[in-house]
Amino acid sequence: MKKSQEKIIFIGRPFADQLMDEQRTYTQSNIEMEQDEVFQEFLAINQLTNNRSNLIIFGPENFMYWYGVTVTNQVEVPQGLMQFVLPQAEVAIEEIPDQNLSYFSQPLNSILPLFFQKISNQGIPIYENPGDSSTPYFLQELNLITKKLTQMMYLKASN
Repeated sequence: MKKSQEKIIFIGRPFADQLMDEQRTYTQSNIEMEQDEVFQEFLAINQLTNNRSNLIIFGPENFMYWYGVTVTNQVEVPQGLMQFVLPQAEVAIEEIPDQNLSYFSQPLNSILPLFFQKISNQGIPIYENPGDSSTPYFLQELNLITKKLTQMMYLKASN
């Protein structure tokens, strides 16, 4: 359940916590990104059309939701998209088979507690408020070909 994760770069667009809908999802933001020509062109140019990711960056009082893709090497980021570098770190990781893009439209208040419970059951300590951590990142990566969803909570940055 724990592993060392190399530095990765998240490329996409951030969405404030206020943009979450009544169902506690970012479905509309995800759709907006999927229909965005700049994002789709970026995916095609970089052979990333079969990958999607979302990222939650927790803060002490709120959080930021990102939708996009992850890459391991620096790539040119087009205007209209942003990048966020996730550090090399120890992460808690879970893989879920047979998923698709609709998974990213599930309510965060059901996905996060379930994942945090799995971590706790493994004896891995986590912050009650992940925003208090020095690595307040929850990343989900989906491979659209294998249908494998990988969830990661960053635990401790590597030095």
